[in-house]
Amino acid sequence: MDAKEEFLEKLLTEYQKSFDIVRDYEIGGVQAAAYGFYSAVSEKYVLNPKANLWSIHGYEHILFLPRERVSLQDIEQAHALMRDVMAPQLVCKGGKVPEKDHLYSYLTVAFLCDYTPEAEVLQAVRKFSFEKNYLLTIRGYAQGHLVLMDLSAGKAYTNRAGAHLAEYYEKIFRGASA
Repeated sequence: MDAKEEFLEKLLTEYQKSFDIVRDYEIGGVQAAAYGFYSAVSEKYVLNPKANLWSIHGYEHILFLPRERVSLQDIEQAHALMRDVMAPQLVCKGGKVPEKDHLYSYLTVAFLCDYTPEAEVLQAVRKFSFEKNYLLTIRGYAQGHLVLMDLSAGKAYTNRAGAHLAEYYEKIFRGASA
């Protein structure tokens, strides 16, 4: 088992604590080593759940993409995947807007690479941005998180929206329970 496979197994073990995981997942012509799905619902009601005042739904979809090296084309592909495939299929489920009570969907692409990427790739990761509002946020929004895990250095690089994931990935890499 190489370093990528070993790290992926550790990562999926941690994610399985709260995500549904599907291995060898294909979406939009991209083959992912795994796909993770998380769903959360919050509700407020009076005395009885039938007297529901409000309800909100939150989701996260994550694709794990092992690569020997990550290039600028991979970063562009991640953006196109979020915009053209993940948002329409996973967030809107083929419709124009997400379901009623949808608040947010995080679309995460996690690259697991063997070698430290070039400086322009790291800059592209930091500048990466994807945000889509639905009906002026009445039907919520989708936000893109990008993670690039450099397995040669044990360092995670992320875009601003996914910054919280860097420490999580590095902790898992070091073998600490997240």
